[in-house]
Amino acid sequence: MQEIENLVKRYIKPGFEYELFFQRTRKTKIDVSDENLENLSRSEEVGVGIRVLKDKRIGFAYATNPSQENVEDIVKKAMEMCELQNPDPGNAFLEKLEKSSVQSTYDREGVNLPLEDKIEFVLNLEKKAKETDARIKGVRKTNLTEGVFELSLKNSFGVEFSYEGTYYTAMISPLAQSDGDSAISWEFRGARRLSEIDPEDLVQDAVFKSVSLLNPQPLQTKVMPVVFFRESSAMLLEVFSAMFLGDAYVKGKTLLKDKVGESVANELLTVIDDGTLEGGFMTTPYDAEGVPRKRNTVIEKGIFKGFLHSLYTANLSNQEPTGNSERGSFRSLPSSGITNLFLQKGSVSLQEMLSSEEEAFLVLELMGLHTVDPISGEFSLGASGVLYRRGKPAHAVRGVTVAGNVLDLWNKIIAVGSDFKFYGNIGSPSVLAKDITVGGN
Repeated sequence: MQEIENLVKRYIKPGFEYELFFQRTRKTKIDVSDENLENLSRSEEVGVGIRVLKDKRIGFAYATNPSQENVEDIVKKAMEMCELQNPDPGNAFLEKLEKSSVQSTYDREGVNLPLEDKIEFVLNLEKKAKETDARIKGVRKTNLTEGVFELSLKNSFGVEFSYEGTYYTAMISPLAQSDGDSAISWEFRGARRLSEIDPEDLVQDAVFKSVSLLNPQPLQTKVMPVVFFRESSAMLLEVFSAMFLGDAYVKGKTLLKDKVGESVANELLTVIDDGTLEGGFMTTPYDAEGVPRKRNTVIEKGIFKGFLHSLYTANLSNQEPTGNSERGSFRSLPSSGITNLFLQKGSVSLQEMLSSEEEAFLVLELMGLHTVDPISGEFSLGASGVLYRRGKPAHAVRGVTVAGNVLDLWNKIIAVGSDFKFYGNIGSPSVLAKDITVGGN
């Protein structure tokens, strides 16, 4: 980083402040199908992004190879872009670094594990799925991805930090067959250490969903209690998380804009974004601009507490930054984003929720999540699951829809489960909601 900064100082003009964002990422991906290694890929990417600031204008450029020639080029491009922009009162760089006590997780044991052992880990997932239930006749795909990264930031105000870390993701999609019908589902886990991905847990959930969806029967359109299985609840939380962000607030693109301090959900619901969570998938010492990570309560017992801010959106909102500035890579500018976002668990078991109603629809999968509208909160999603009567499974249901508004849904929640689980950086237990319209045949 020091060599890159020396080059920047050589080429930048007086009056410009600068910020350097360096990133190196190595990925290993293992794909298995039919108990055979299907694909093994390894890649490495190195790059640096530079932002320059002058008179409340910002310019940005990046290079994948921080050579002298490329650094000179991106410095000049960033200054040219800066001159073309309009002043924006939100534009600023962090001027003082506060020390963070949060650590980034680096799994040396996982990184040093022989590649053969990692391949065997993936192969065993497929074997376990077939052994768990005789109706599992195959696995469409199973994979493991290992990411190793290092990141550094330095700006002209003297703010400087760096850290390294690891992450692992695993996915399996088992195929179930019975009585001439077939069903396929998928399950995902993410962790900062390979040892924290529990293969038994991953396989059990994947098999449970696949076999539960076999031999569906029609369901007439009705308003009824719906239990969103923890994964479905987590996916809803993720797709609607944009409404919590400072960028949505300053653009007026969130239905929560004027609701700070107001009730927006049932008092059973508490939603937290915790960038300090030990071992969390998105836990790092600092956000993408150097603000220390924080634990931010977004919804507390149904009350909306406030937005998640980057430095930019905090400046425009007259708020303090919440440690939620994110960058997808050195190729992108920072913006507000979530870290480890989760719906706090309750005390009711999944079976208790299903048994508490004469009839309830357990939603195991949601389709069309990309179609939801985080601005209005409206959604209409395909759903698959199981119809339960008096706590016992009656039959599988496929091809129905659940529709409504996410705030209405959260206000209709009457039980929050104890079966909490993280899916990468999104966590949720199962939840029971009353009076949900299920569109059937």
